[in-house]
Amino acid sequence: MDKLAILCVDDEQAILKSLKKTLKRILSEEYLIETLDCAQEALYSMDELWQDGYEIPIIISDYIMPNMKGDELLRRVHAVYPKTLKIMLTGQASIEAMANTINYANLYRYIAKPLDLHDFNLTIKEALNSYFQARKLEQFYADLEAKIAKRTRELHEKNQQLTQLNYELHEKNKQLIQLNQDKNEFLGIAAHDLKNPLSAIQGLASLIQNGLHELSEDKVIEMVGMISIGSQHMFNLIQNLLNVNIIESGKMNVSLEVVDIQPILQSLVKQYSSRAKTKEITLYTSELVKTTHFFPAVVDRETVQQVLDNLISNAVKYSPLGKPVHIKIIQTRNRVRCEIKDEGPGLSEQDKQKLFSKFTRLTPQPTGNEHSTGLGLFIVKKLVEAMKGSVWCESELGKGSTFIVEFPMKIEP
Repeated sequence: MDKLAILCVDDEQAILKSLKKTLKRILSEEYLIETLDCAQEALYSMDELWQDGYEIPIIISDYIMPNMKGDELLRRVHAVYPKTLKIMLTGQASIEAMANTINYANLYRYIAKPLDLHDFNLTIKEALNSYFQARKLEQFYADLEAKIAKRTRELHEKNQQLTQLNYELHEKNKQLIQLNQDKNEFLGIAAHDLKNPLSAIQGLASLIQNGLHELSEDKVIEMVGMISIGSQHMFNLIQNLLNVNIIESGKMNVSLEVVDIQPILQSLVKQYSSRAKTKEITLYTSELVKTTHFFPAVVDRETVQQVLDNLISNAVKYSPLGKPVHIKIIQTRNRVRCEIKDEGPGLSEQDKQKLFSKFTRLTPQPTGNEHSTGLGLFIVKKLVEAMKGSVWCESELGKGSTFIVEFPMKIEP
């Protein structure tokens, strides 16, 4: 597309005229400035412009409008045209509306009324620069992917002609292809899962900065809490990706020693009990766990805590409201076994086959809007295997799931 358009949506004609005049002054003649006085017409206009070959870098929308408010308009625009930058123009939007727009419409910027022309001009120029830089970057990656794909095909064609003596080279090439696919998944997950919380943090921080004297203390605390949750999600994702990198690079080291599993399990149960209560979930432990019985296992202390933490966290995350989670620890011959059983939706055969795979997305979803990266169980399996243990899941669709992890009681040769 080489034709460019910017849409302005506001139910006040005076503001539309002002926006159009200002935009024409700061932009070149190649931009078509469309002004519309209702959200529905804006959606129709965007469809027509795209069909006519126009590219729409920016849409500017008022918040208070009849029939459809600005946040709903921008959410709909984002669903169809995610690359278009969304700017909210209002002095009346609530914090909730702004947060929803940031989360679900990827809001680029909020500009308060009445307009500060200098700030508005700067915002438009920065938005256009950001848009076209992103487009260049996207094209760069597309070209890079095309080159990688082309090179991969060429290598594959050559490898087909190699004899058995070149088998090792052929295998290395397959590994490179897999690494390239993993890289694509890595970039996709990082971009998707980091973008929303980062946008939310930026938007909320901007609201606090620009309206601190007008916000109540409770609202500031609420917004800071939202920022904290978003940053924690980002930290968890980055930590998981770092763990995957350590595992796959062969740099993971474990220090095996005889450790009593029971105190670790008791500490985690206590830690998650309060979190589970928010979903009316009770963590039940067998009487054996409540005794002073010794459950020695040959493990790395920090690593086994990470494994059990992940499994208990998942049980709480995916359990329906009000359903219990049962946790027990037992000895079986020369091994110590921990079982975490939930009464959730269970797993289909298809889900069970990919359960411990990397970057997996299962059919069951967290029941309390918790965050999931799709890496936790992959990391669990690798950590357990590094400690010479085993982990598996027993589940039937509609009847819950039991995750079982076993460790040796003595150092095996």
